[in-house]
Amino acid sequence: MRKKSALKNIVSKMIYSIVITLLSFVSRRVFVSTLGDTLLGLNGLLTSVISMLSLMELGVGNAIYFSLYEPLAENNEERIKSIMRLYQKLYRYIGLAVCIVGLCVIPFLKFLITQDIDYNYVYKIYLIFLANSVMSYFMAYRRSLYSANQKDYLINNVTTVVNIISYSLQIITMLRYQNYVVYLLIQVIATVSINLIFLLKSDRDYPYLREKNVQPLPKEYKDTLVKNVKALFMMSISGFAVFGTDNMLLTYFVGLGAVTIYGNYTTIINMVNTTFNSMLSNMKANVGNYLVTETKEKSYTLFKNLFFINFLITGFTSVATFTLASEFIKFWMGEKYVWSIWILAVLVFNMFSRYILEAAGVFINGAGMYNPYPLYKYISLIEGGINLVVSIFLCKVLNFGVFGVFLGTSVSTIANTIAMPGVVYHHIFHKKIGEYYLLYAKYLILTVAFAAVSYGLFLFVHTPYTILNLVLGALISIGVMAAGVIVVFGRTEEFHYVLETAKGFIKRRK
Repeated sequence: MRKKSALKNIVSKMIYSIVITLLSFVSRRVFVSTLGDTLLGLNGLLTSVISMLSLMELGVGNAIYFSLYEPLAENNEERIKSIMRLYQKLYRYIGLAVCIVGLCVIPFLKFLITQDIDYNYVYKIYLIFLANSVMSYFMAYRRSLYSANQKDYLINNVTTVVNIISYSLQIITMLRYQNYVVYLLIQVIATVSINLIFLLKSDRDYPYLREKNVQPLPKEYKDTLVKNVKALFMMSISGFAVFGTDNMLLTYFVGLGAVTIYGNYTTIINMVNTTFNSMLSNMKANVGNYLVTETKEKSYTLFKNLFFINFLITGFTSVATFTLASEFIKFWMGEKYVWSIWILAVLVFNMFSRYILEAAGVFINGAGMYNPYPLYKYISLIEGGINLVVSIFLCKVLNFGVFGVFLGTSVSTIANTIAMPGVVYHHIFHKKIGEYYLLYAKYLILTVAFAAVSYGLFLFVHTPYTILNLVLGALISIGVMAAGVIVVFGRTEEFHYVLETAKGFIKRRK
């Protein structure tokens, strides 16, 4: 059952990612052609501001998500009712807080944008962004029940259909009316529709949620929740400070044009990683269930296998992105949107540093190990602080510009690279961390080597024809990664685990 639901989740997520990515590529190209670079940059900036406000969620969603594993496995309806009622109440408070603080942010928006722009128009656009975010908190809490119950495929399928419709309407709106406000309102309607569908569906699938007699949760549960929420809040701040502030720094120090170009790169990076890393991220509930029902040694073996899969995915996406990103952006958006190879190298390194921790993150979430020791949450906070300080110093003081903003992010990721796997080894498996760091160093060095070889071969066979170059680059990336992995890992247990899993998947699909 676990394998079946995991495979359904993975396949549905990949289909969702591919479909939505293709639509977003078309939408972004149409956006630039019809509404211009400035509005696209503004779109990226306001998305970052809303992400900052979402920190007020405090990690409540993940903490409660973890708490649902056990009662769902035991079919404990009373406990599920109690947890979901608390979830609903907390999200209403959070939604109200986001609304109030979001309105207070309005007067400060003009300090982020240093170029000439109609600020009244900016405020109107921002209010639509804010409304979209706030409404989610009042409606989205029921979706977590499906994720915790290993039914992400339902969420993925519904989201895919609704987004196909909304993207299509947005593209038509831009081509015919060139109206950014209508474009955003369509997005709001799509968000409300998805949440409303699951609100109504959950009433049918879990009818006991409508019952009025709900027991209060035990004090020890609430104490654990508060403890986990505090840790997750610190981690959320870190995640935003490391990866979410780049748009703000670029807007302030460089301009909205830089945000537009950066958005093109992040669209590609998010596409390849959402498509492939969803294989791991969709296994949170399965891993949580596995940790509860299996021995530590079996769980540790699973972790090593997933870490190897994590490397295969992140290594390949890093190699392919480094080889193809510039060529693809030239084809997709135009040559003026292409940054230097050195900026691309830093962006790819940041991508690798972030996503190579996916396996560790899945186990931490699966075990609910959000606050393993007092200093852990502060390490995440320190990481975010390092990014801001170093990025500003390199960008402004040393005049590194765009390169400095992203290099600061690279420096800051070191802290979490050390701390996060430590939680998995010391507090989940009770093992020494040295083995992990050796594997990490090996995976990083191999990825750099594969990327260098792939890019070198790509330059060697480069032609005047862009589409042919993209095909050749893709084949080279696949060939170099596949050959390198077979030579280095062909006789390892992890490699054979991947082969057996792939064979089993193919047989089941037949």
